[in-house]
Amino acid sequence: MKWLLLLTLWCGAANAEEWMEMANQAGGKILLLNGKCNSRSGTEGRMVIATTPGGTNVNGCWYFFAEMIHIVWESGSTSSFSPNDFNYRKTK
Repeated sequence: MKWLLLLTLWCGAANAEEWMEMANQAGGKILLLNGKCNSRSGTEGRMVIATTPGGTNVNGCWYFFAEMIHIVWESGSTSSFSPNDFNYRKTK
């Protein structure tokens, strides 16, 4: 429940440089950003970027539902994660 409160407050912050991140299987990171997502699939949510050490980026949209973070990637594939898998980050 604490993650629901954190995500609600975090999504309401307009100009803060804050994000959530976790390591991915490709050796890069999944970054959950606060900016609104423009998805071709019509999914409403926030921006997500998956990175790799080789410099490849994959974009998509994320949203919070049923105590899980769900991602719809540009390819149309989906992923779901526990909010506890992510670490909160903020620039100083």
